[in-house]
Amino acid sequence: MQRILLLFKNPAVVVFLFAVAGIGAFFGIQYVQDQKELRYFEGLAAKRSDGSQFVEQLLKARKDLKDSNKDNDFAAYANIGVNLNIFGEKAEALQWYGKALLIDPESLLVLNNVADIYSDLGQYDKAEQNWLKLTELYPDKTMFYRSLGYLYWYRMQKSPQDIEALFKKGLAATNNNADLLTWLISYFSETGNNVKFAEYANLLNAGKK
Repeated sequence: MQRILLLFKNPAVVVFLFAVAGIGAFFGIQYVQDQKELRYFEGLAAKRSDGSQFVEQLLKARKDLKDSNKDNDFAAYANIGVNLNIFGEKAEALQWYGKALLIDPESLLVLNNVADIYSDLGQYDKAEQNWLKLTELYPDKTMFYRSLGYLYWYRMQKSPQDIEALFKKGLAATNNNADLLTWLISYFSETGNNVKFAEYANLLNAGKK
């Protein structure tokens, strides 16, 4: 017993013992968290009649994150985000998408999915930020202007001037893309602006000649 007490009086021994205890506690916490995550994923299957197939994808992605191949980590994070969103676990999906964006901050798929989730959650400013970023990164992709157009029109109630300004940027970047012109024609028709309706209808017809 005295020998043990003497050991505890040795600073080097005390530091060593604390280090061992700290490492043990760290791995213990990691194990508990890992098992909690596993049970969470497996428990999602009951939320849908076809839930087991999506849980299978979650577990596969989880396994990919644990292997030594770092090249598949982005896809694994993104896949977990996709499948959690399918289950309606939107806040959790955002966390995993965030990890994917740390690897590829310009991912078209992930940024668009994040914008969609923020829109679903009613966080329209954040949805706008992500779609605007996509129009900057991929100015020739018309889908992001359209998504912003609907967000501005139905959710944020932005003015016709703001909406038109957005689409003018898109038209300039896409050489008057017919898809964007058609969107504007429909918008001004539904909002009763016949002057703008005619302006963009004429522009669309001119492009067809």
